[in-house]
Amino acid sequence: MVARSKHSAESVRRKPPLPRQAKIAMGAGVVVVVGAAVLIGVHAVGGPAAVPMAGANHAGSLVLNASGSDLTSWNQTSTFCPANSFPLADGTVSTNSDGDATLSTTGKPNRCVGIVSPGTYSSGVIEADIDFPALPGKPGTIANWTALWMTNQDAWPVDGEIDAVEAEPATGVNAVGYHWGTPGSPKTVSTDGFAPEGNLPKDGPNLTPGWHTVDVVYTKGYFAVYYDGEQYTSASNSVITGAALNIIVSSGVTANTSAARAKLGGSPPKNSDSSPATLAIKDLKVWSYK
Repeated sequence: MVARSKHSAESVRRKPPLPRQAKIAMGAGVVVVVGAAVLIGVHAVGGPAAVPMAGANHAGSLVLNASGSDLTSWNQTSTFCPANSFPLADGTVSTNSDGDATLSTTGKPNRCVGIVSPGTYSSGVIEADIDFPALPGKPGTIANWTALWMTNQDAWPVDGEIDAVEAEPATGVNAVGYHWGTPGSPKTVSTDGFAPEGNLPKDGPNLTPGWHTVDVVYTKGYFAVYYDGEQYTSASNSVITGAALNIIVSSGVTANTSAARAKLGGSPPKNSDSSPATLAIKDLKVWSYK
């Protein structure tokens, strides 16, 4: 979730500390819980549990089972948005009548809404059921710069970053990316064709607006992303750190750039101040890596 040249004139990354109220470190099928999971409204389960359809071959014990209402207690917009290239945090996090967490933008340019997990996760299978909003007038395009991703902003990009979903308004597609390297020399590979270090394979259809189940399988040397049970991409490489990362769900309104105006039309672009957007999250689960 880094602002690359297709979104703005220059890359921007701000990295204030993230809270560490609870940390969950998982490795080789062994789960160690540090701190109290109850502080964030979730449950740690040590025994066998239902596994995600896409990650069943990799999933061990269920260690996080957060409902939509649980997710609203995660660290929200005011702490997350200034950490990135959306310095104006004015979105809202709430719960709808179905009990889903909702993240809503005001629609004003360069505004943002997001939630960040208090815990960090490594060697696990992460699954989220998310309703991605459609751009008005473009039913096949996800509105805003909407993302499900994992990183440790205290140690970016050294610890790595996985972008499991990154809707890119200026290209009109969703992308999966991985970031690593050093602050002075960050590296990126992606499915979008823009990454300087090369492309990740695209093994399935692109993500579209609406409800989807997204799975991320992540461990040292390997990650894979699944959409609705179908693998979209994967990578096996020594640069994949396996470090413990926060889970982030966010939506940033499209910057008013020439690239976005050319792709989406309007000034500001159509998914800016004329079209506020809301995404919903039914639940989010994490299993240990088997």
